[in-house]
Amino acid sequence: MLLVLLTGCSAANILDKTEKYEGEELRIGIVGNIPEIRESQVKFEEIDFGFLNDDSLDSKYDAIFITKENLSEASDAEYVSIYKKSEIPFYFIDNEKSHVNFIKEDLAYEDEPAWEDGAYITGLLYTKNKYWGYGLYNDTESEINIKGVYSRVFEDISEIKNNKLP
Repeated sequence: MLLVLLTGCSAANILDKTEKYEGEELRIGIVGNIPEIRESQVKFEEIDFGFLNDDSLDSKYDAIFITKENLSEASDAEYVSIYKKSEIPFYFIDNEKSHVNFIKEDLAYEDEPAWEDGAYITGLLYTKNKYWGYGLYNDTESEINIKGVYSRVFEDISEIKNNKLP
């Protein structure tokens, strides 16, 4: 019985207690696979890098997510001006590096050293001189902690959408 209690306590210590995002509907473009989330009012649409050049990008989405397997291409020089002029935030998922390689034309993702800052998601809104790092609860990668970090990101996207920068 003591083993069950100890196991239960240690499992509770690694669970993110982040509240589910309950705000308004959000539309998010994503380069990569759509993540599993807790929120039904957050709608993802899979897009490709070519769509980032669309002049109506800012009016179609509240944010853009780029997943881990696409981070190298996301740091290509051709996308730097898009990140710099966009009025919506970009989020780089499972990014082990800083946001700098996405705003410097001469810096490739592979060339930048890994950061040990604990961020799982890096956010960038260059036009407002803002960037964010979102870590996983207790630095533990688990399904519930990943869903919790997305909920925190959705809260910030809602704030940005309503001109209340976090």
